[in-house]
Amino acid sequence: MNLQNQTTRYLSVVATALVSILISGCTSSGASGCNDCEGVTFKLPTVPNSEWPWSDNYYPPTRYPIPHVMPLGSIVRSHWHVMQENAEASDFVIYRNEFVGSTSELTPGGLDHIAEISARMPSTPFPVVVQRSMNNADPELDAVRWQLIVRLLADMGNFDAARRVFVAEPYSREVSVGRAMSMTGGQ
Repeated sequence: MNLQNQTTRYLSVVATALVSILISGCTSSGASGCNDCEGVTFKLPTVPNSEWPWSDNYYPPTRYPIPHVMPLGSIVRSHWHVMQENAEASDFVIYRNEFVGSTSELTPGGLDHIAEISARMPSTPFPVVVQRSMNNADPELDAVRWQLIVRLLADMGNFDAARRVFVAEPYSREVSVGRAMSMTGGQ
């Protein structure tokens, strides 16, 4: 109730200031015999307190219901969005098992994966991660694999491949093990 009284007082002060500006504008025009404003009285509108926008009568709860609880799932929605984005980023990881043994030759599944990555690269911001050799034991092999992936992606029309391909560990170990199991048929 106190806030309502303060707001009403503020609005009446603002309205009074506007009226005084309008009246002073008429007399300061330089005309000595200005009769346009004579007899005009300015009144503030009298609106009952129950009709102001902050009252329950202006927006009755029966007509405009405001929920007292958040909709189901709205609190954890951002968490799900982060998980979905992380899952999409893990699609851009090229694992060691997509290469034939300890070479830079891609398996047929690896070539298909490169084609999928190439098709999605223009519309996503994710880097392409080439999984490095076990315990970083063969950095020369990692560099050759990096060059191969960059060349393949550039040949498929992704000219920013050199700055978006990195040799690093994948986002999680479980993902690489799970992908390896799905590509080898679970053996």
